[in-house]
Formats: sequence, C-alpha cells, structure tokens
Amino acid sequence: MAAEFGVLGAVEARLDGRPVDLGHARQRCVLGVLLVEAGRPVPVDQLVDRVWGEDVPQRVAGALYSYLSRLRRAVADADGVEIQRQSAGYLLTVDPQAVDIHRFRRLITLARSAESDRSAAELFAQALGCWRGEPFAGLDTPWLTSTRHTLLSERFAAELDRNDVLLRLGRHGELLPALSAAVAEHPLDERLAEQSMLALYRCGRQADADEQYRRIRRCLAEQLGSDPGAGLRRLHERILAADPGLAAPSADVPEPRQTGPAPVPAQLPADVRAFAGRTDELAALDRLLSQPVGDDPRHSAATAVTIAVLSGTPGVGKSALAVRWAHRVRDAFPDGQLYVNLRGYDAEQPVVPADALAWFLTALGVRAPELPLELDERAGRYRSELAGRRMLVLLDNVSSVEQVRPLLPGAGSCLVLITSRDSLPGMVAVHGAERLNLDLLPPADAVGLLRRLIGARVDREPSAAAELADACARLPLALRIAAELAAARSDVPLAELVAELADHQRRLDLLDAGGDPRAEVRAVFSWSYQNLSGEAARAFRLLGLPPGVNLHVDAAAALTGTGVGDARRLLGLLARASLIHTSGGGRYGMHDLLRAYAAELASRHDTAPDREAALTRLFDHYLAGSVAAMAALYPTPAPARDLAAGGTTGDADAARAWLEAEWPNLAAACTYGATHGWHRHAIALAETLFRYLDAGGPVAEAVTVTASAAAAARAVGDRDAQARALSNLGRLHRRQGRLDRAAESYQQALTLYTGLGDDAAVAGALRNLGSVHWRQGHYRQAADHYQQAWTRYRRLGDEAGEADALVRLGLVDERLGDSAQAVRRLRPALELYARLGDRFSEAYVLSLLARLGPDPDQLAPTAASLELSLAAVRQAGDRTREAYVLTDLAAVHARRGRLAEAAAHLREALVLHRRIGDRASEAEALNDLGQVLRAAGDAAQAAAEHGQALALAREIGDRYEQARAHDGIAAADQVTGEPDRALSHVEQARRLFADLAVPAPTIGVPAAGSGR
Repeated sequence: MAAEFGVLGAVEARLDGRPVDLGHARQRCVLGVLLVEAGRPVPVDQLVDRVWGEDVPQRVAGALYSYLSRLRRAVADADGVEIQRQSAGYLLTVDPQAVDIHRFRRLITLARSAESDRSAAELFAQALGCWRGEPFAGLDTPWLTSTRHTLLSERFAAELDRNDVLLRLGRHGELLPALSAAVAEHPLDERLAEQSMLALYRCGRQADADEQYRRIRRCLAEQLGSDPGAGLRRLHERILAADPGLAAPSADVPEPRQTGPAPVPAQLPADVRAFAGRTDELAALDRLLSQPVGDDPRHSAATAVTIAVLSGTPGVGKSALAVRWAHRVRDAFPDGQLYVNLRGYDAEQPVVPADALAWFLTALGVRAPELPLELDERAGRYRSELAGRRMLVLLDNVSSVEQVRPLLPGAGSCLVLITSRDSLPGMVAVHGAERLNLDLLPPADAVGLLRRLIGARVDREPSAAAELADACARLPLALRIAAELAAARSDVPLAELVAELADHQRRLDLLDAGGDPRAEVRAVFSWSYQNLSGEAARAFRLLGLPPGVNLHVDAAAALTGTGVGDARRLLGLLARASLIHTSGGGRYGMHDLLRAYAAELASRHDTAPDREAALTRLFDHYLAGSVAAMAALYPTPAPARDLAAGGTTGDADAARAWLEAEWPNLAAACTYGATHGWHRHAIALAETLFRYLDAGGPVAEAVTVTASAAAAARAVGDRDAQARALSNLGRLHRRQGRLDRAAESYQQALTLYTGLGDDAAVAGALRNLGSVHWRQGHYRQAADHYQQAWTRYRRLGDEAGEADALVRLGLVDERLGDSAQAVRRLRPALELYARLGDRFSEAYVLSLLARLGPDPDQLAPTAASLELSLAAVRQAGDRTREAYVLTDLAAVHARRGRLAEAAAHLREALVLHRRIGDRASEAEALNDLGQVLRAAGDAAQAAAEHGQALALAREIGDRYEQARAHDGIAAADQVTGEPDRALSHVEQARRLFADLAVPAPTIGVPAAGSGR
C-alpha cells in the first residue's frame, strides 16, 4: 500500500489514502521524531530525550519498545516503510517524498533554484500546500516545541520568497490579503513591509503604501530606536515619485489564483422561489460587473469601491432582487459573499455598525479575542481583511448612511449592494453609489408572479388576477401572501377571493386617503391573518414580540406555551402562508413589516399579562438553555441567582454551538430585559453567561450585556446584583486594557459591598482594585488595597483569600526591591495552600520562591511540581491557568539555564494569552521571552519581542512593562553593537523605573505570572 506521513499539522499516517490509528500522544511523538530524522538512525538516548524530556519513566526501555512494536504493526502493510533497530539506534526507512516535512523542504529548494518565476511560483504553492496546521499539533515536549518553532520560521522564510516571485509575476492583487495579515503579525519586518507597499502601490493604493511606510517607520523608531533600512527608504521614494519601473509586469497567460488559507464566506440567504419580473433592474445591476475592479491588471487605477443602492417602499422586493442578483453573479466573487440584515427600521433592535463588523470579521477568520474594541479599529481591520479580495458585500435593510459607512470596504476589488427604504442620497453624493429605485411591479409582472405561484387559475380568470394584483398594490410581499391563501382555497374562484379582500379593506378601514401602498399591504396581511386558525393566529401575533434575529422551534414553543411538536406544526402553517420564512437549522424569521403588523395585532388582541407571560416563557427558555450550556462547558459554573432554571449537562461542543447560534438572541434578551421590565432575567442571563464571555466568547458585546445587567439591578434596587455586575464589568475592562474604566467599576462595586456589609465581597473588591493599581504601576496603592483585603480575609477565616492576598503583597514587595520581605510573605502563603490542598497555587508560590530564593536545589522539585500542575490544568481545559503555569515554568527553566525550554513555554503562553484576550499578560510574556532570547544569544529577536511588548504596553497603559521593554531593547542593542540606540532606551527605562519607584528587574529571569 502507498504510504503518506505528515508532521506539518497533527502527526498522521495514511495507507492508500485511509488514516492509520497511531495510538496515544506519546506513541505519536515517537513516530514524529523518526519521521523528522527519516533515513537517519536516532540513538536510543536521543529518542528518549526527545519523546519524554525530563519526565522519563522508570521503565522507559520497555515503554519505548512497546511503542515501536505497535508502530511497526500499524505500518506493516506500507510499501517501502520499515522501522529497524540498529547498533546506532532506531531507523525509519521511508521515501522522503512520502513525508510532508521532507517534501516541503525539497520543494522549497527546487523553487529557489527554478529557472523561471512561473515554475518557482508553482513549486512554492506545492510546498506551502504541504502544511495542514501547526507542526506536531497536540504534542508537547521541549524538543518538539523547539523543532516546531524552527519549522514555522522556515515556512515564514518560504512565504517571503514566494511573495517576491508573485510580485515579479504581477500577481499583487491576490497576494495583498496574505501580506496584510502577515504585516499585522510581523510589524517590524522590513522585507515584508516592502512587499506590502509594492503590492498596495500596484493595486492603485499609493496613499495606503505611503501610510504603510510611515507606520513601520514609527514602529522602528518607537520600539527599536532605529530608522528604516536603505531598501525600504528607496522603495518609498520611488512610490512617491510614481516610478514607472514599479509598474506591474504584463503576462500573456493569466496566472492561476491561489486560494490560500483565508476563509471564503458564503453568507447569502436562500434565493427567492418563483421570482418574476425585474428584468431591467437585473440588467442594470449586471452592468456594474463591467466596471473596472482594482485587482484587474488592465485597470490598476480603478480603486474606488463599486456601490449600488436599491431603494423603494417596504415590501417592493428590494431584498429579493438583491439576493436573486447576488446568487446570479456569485461566481464573479470567488473570495466570498458577506451578508447582514441591518434591521434598519426595527423599532427595538437595529444592528449597530460595530456588531455588523464583528460578524463580518468573524466570518473572515478573525478570532473573537482578536476583534478590535473600537468602531474605527474594527472598520480598519475589516478593510485590511478585504484588501485585494474579490468579494460581494450585501447590506440589507439599511436605515442611514451613518449605519452603513463603516461597513464599506477600502478595496476596489469588492462590490457593495445596499437595500434601503431610504434613497440614501449621501451614498450617491459622497461615495459615488449607483442608485436604483424600485417601483411597484408592472401589472404584467405582478400577474406573472401570481401565475408562477398559483398556476393556471390566473389564465382562466385574467381579470380577477389583475384585480388581485392591484389589490396587493403590486408589491411582491403582498402578492406572495395572497397567492398562498389562494392556493390553500383552490376551490374558490379568484373573483370571490378578490371580493373578499375588498370587503376586508373596507371593513377594517386600512386604506388611507393618500393611497399609501403600505396601507394596502396591511389589508392583505389582515386578509391572510383572518384565514388562520385561532392557534396559528395567536402564534403569529406572539412572534412579533421578541427582540433578536430569529427563533428556533424550541424557543417558539416556549413563546407560545406549546409543545415542540405543536410549535413546529404552527410554524409550518405560518411559513406556508408566507407570514414567516425558514432560516435553516430549525429557525424561522419574519419580514420587518410582518413583525410590526404582528406586534400591532398582539397589542390589540392579547392582554398585557398574556404578552408579558409569553416573553417571560421565552426568556426563561433562554436562561435555562444558558445554564445547561454553561454546565456542559464548565462543570462547576457559578449558579445564576433567583431565576436560574435547572439545566442538565451535555456535550460541550453542542453547548458551544447552541451559545454561538443563540448569542444574538441572548444578547438582545439582556438589553431588552434591562429596559422593558424583565430586569431579573437580564441580571441572571448576564451572570450565567459571564464565564463564557470572559473566556473568549463574543467579547465585542460582553461589555454591553454586562452593563445592561448592572443597569437592570440598579433599576430594581438590587445592590448585591449591581455590585456583582460591576465587578464583572471591571474584569472585562481590565482584560481589555481599559484600566481607568476597570478601576471605576471596581470602586463602584466596593462602595456597594461596603454599604451592604458584605466583608467577603469587600475583600474581593479590594483585591481587584489592587490588581488594577498594580497594572498601572501604582504599587503603594496596590499594596494598601491588598493589605486591607488580607486583614478582612484573616478576620473572616478565609484561608484561600488570605493566601492570595499574601502572594500579591509579596509580589509588590519584590517589585519594590524588597525580596527578603517578599519571601516572608510567600512562605506562610505556601503553608496555607498546602493545608488547603490547592496544588496549583502551591506550585505557583514555589515557582516564585525558586525565582527569589538563592537555593538552586529548589529548582528541580519546583519544575516537577509545575509540570504536574500543567498536566492538571490542561486536562481541565483551563487555558488561563495553563498560560500562567507555562510562564511559571519558563521562569524556573530560565533560572536553571534551560533557555530553549523557557522560550518554548513562553511562546505557548503567548498563544494562549492572545486566544484568551489577556493583553496585559501578553505584554509581560513578550518581555519575558525577549529576556530569555537575549540570554540565549539571539539579541536581534530579543529586541523584536521587546519591541512588540513596548507597543502593547503603551496601548494598554502598563508603565512597568514599558520600562521592562526599554530595558530589554537596550540590553539587546548593546549586544548587536548599537550603543547610541541602547543609551536612548536605557534613559527611558531609568526614567520609568524612577517614576514607578522600583528597581530594574533582573535580566534573563521572566516575571513568573505576576500579572495574575
């Protein structure tokens, strides 16, 4: 059987394309080592070291022999594959081209020596296509971590070489999105900046290329104290001079497009069935595609975004036309289609631009913790993600230019289609949009739509069909509703149905003197509504009440107070009557006109207690579902108080999927409940969901939801719930680097808890305030808050709180230069944690003592204790603690001189901090990594890490990490022979440390998680 092996992703093996079971992680580690060294014998002691590191079991020889025996059996049927024992060690015999790492390296070598750029581009594409993810994914040993870092560096170097080739071939348009993402990840790489500037210039974005140069120049000056190199400066001068030599080369044969790793969203709603008419309008939209686009080499100067606005009265079919055309032309936009219903005329929940940008960025592959917080920052990231990509953006139901302006791409390669009741003159005047006003359907087209919907009856009664079309104001929405009713009463002549509608119009007096088509549509709604059964009519009315986007059948059952089966039946009836529409996945939506009409009917026919009971049942359903989901995701979540209905734990993946699907409705329920009388639900929902929000959920809306809970608690006078919400709000602000807002929220919570006489909560609030002052560099204030917290914990007999306060006081002592006092604080904390059986905290304090104490014999057992803690937190899935333990391990390894392992642990911690969104700890870990790398002899990379730390610390206002960054850059510059720059950073570091009244830290020893 043909065999294929991979390490550029998870370690895997395939025989004739079928995956092979390679056993548990340690066994896959063995294979991974042999694959990297394929064709070369690996000595036994080296194999053991690479697979186990320091955690060598007592009977390692037997374990190794067992793993190798199983691996031999697993690949026994593979042609040309053999694992042998030789005197020099174990040897894996395999064709190198069957192993992705060796195939990648060979293809890169061939690409770099190719005779033509076209051949090189193809070889680079094949090489980079070998990658499936992070090398050795899921495996963790010091050697694998170090090798992983080396392989990622090789990939980055290959990508840079590939970029040069594609630029020479004139393929700058397709390359730009990848360049934008890479520049964001490597802001100090001058070669990458040159490539990005050239691509921007060739796409007709000279101003953006100039801004790219200014940005890297600022970064280099601020973070490294240096100027751009000669090559980058020269390119900038040529761009400003519009040097003809920078023009893209022409190509006789179009180059194949590389798909790359970027997601390709396909968000268009389903096409409309039985679409009729609008031939001229579709042709007008088709002409938009003939306009030049920015990534077409023939029109490199066309950089303006093509925008079309479809405007017209409600129900005229704007959305249907937009969706129909978007589906017709989707192949012209191979990078994807984005869609959002902005609900511009929704009385309760119009979509704000920041939320729409969050949805778009998520669809484009930006992870939730990486979403920028401010609207302008999100809009900038959105434009960067779309740069150079051929995408269609459909913005449905827009209310104003202000709502849509932040959602406009900056790339001429994109097309934006907008629907609105308003004509949006500002889009035309300012942004050059093409406006297409939709009128009522022509009579022939209106009758044609009826014919498609109800068939031959239209031809048998042409006059009645024409009257029916007129009675529906020739609006597609009304025509569909009328057609469904006619289809349901196939034995009744159309003329009789027309007369019935006319009677409803007169009897209900829904027509106004001005002949407003919307009034006639309401008459059609009424006509269809009157033909519903009593239970279906009630369900329709209630569906107009909830906030949010759409309802799942389970939520509809709660709203209507029926079983799920009855709810599904009622929803089916309403969908067949075209009063609601299916949204996929058991969800149903409603046109905004129908929603308004249903809510109007509910206010007229259902009593206020009935309406309140329906929404209460729905919010109870959301709360119970949230409790169950949180119980599945986090086995011991904090219980929601008061209204928390019991839930059962279930599958974690299903729970997360439910939360992600329902999140728009959950958020809407919180904000709606806080302002419309469901205060307890708003409080309980926000509190139940807080851990999900805090652990990397939809961070963009987390602050809004938590603030709504605080407002709801204040409205009902629940000071305890208000204080809890404010504490949660403070934590969110602190995690996002908004320290002043965090301090304000914590101070408000402290005041409330003090008034309530809740000493335990007061102690917690004091500790939280201390943590903010710590971050701000106000160490005396931090110590004062920690001391007060310690006094209260001690009085309460709370040994865990007492130990935590002692640790924090010890960290302040260390920061202020009094290591002896720090040790005196930490030793009783260690005893308390040992008595409590808190192994994680005990290991953490041991790491602090190992870093502070002079006894080197303490280091090895501390490392062992931390390894046990690391295994425990990984098994529990606690990423926050995992990041902290990795930092602690790095500190101990640095003291032991094991710098490669320290650096590897810090890189892992950085990944977790970024995933969680803990920017303060990220800045700290970057400085730690810089110190370790400098001690390991890599001064240039150390300076780069400190530079990133400096930029981030400035952004979040952490002055101590700024000082550490300056100090680290100065140390690196001294090594690389840049004394003038070193002196500048030394002076800035000294000034900051003096302002903070703390001594400079010890170079080469990480901070060991002091940001907790």
